[in-house]
Amino acid sequence: MIPAQEMGEEVDNIYAILPPPGTIIEVATEEEIEKAAELEIRHMAFMRLQEMNIQFDGASYKELLKEFQDFETDSSNFWRGVASRLSVPYEWPIRIDYANGPIYVGEHDLYEEEENED
Repeated sequence: MIPAQEMGEEVDNIYAILPPPGTIIEVATEEEIEKAAELEIRHMAFMRLQEMNIQFDGASYKELLKEFQDFETDSSNFWRGVASRLSVPYEWPIRIDYANGPIYVGEHDLYEEEENED
């Protein structure tokens, strides 16, 4: 069980307290903004490289694989630190607007709007 940040009670399902997409949950530090921007640039570069369908020899493949692993390690370490600072589960899809600084809940299929019943 984890303590629910705003509810003041314990929950047994981390998704039960997941706010709707777009909810701002905190403001990023300058260091977090810069790191989020750096990670996004690396991610986009890898995505574009994959789209090119380039053939690699064994040595190039091993070097590129190492770069992918380093990126994933850096990304995981960064987002774990942010989630820990905010006391939210790592599995939540949080994002940082690295232009303005808010940390918000990203798109997910886990939120269902409550329908008003008359």
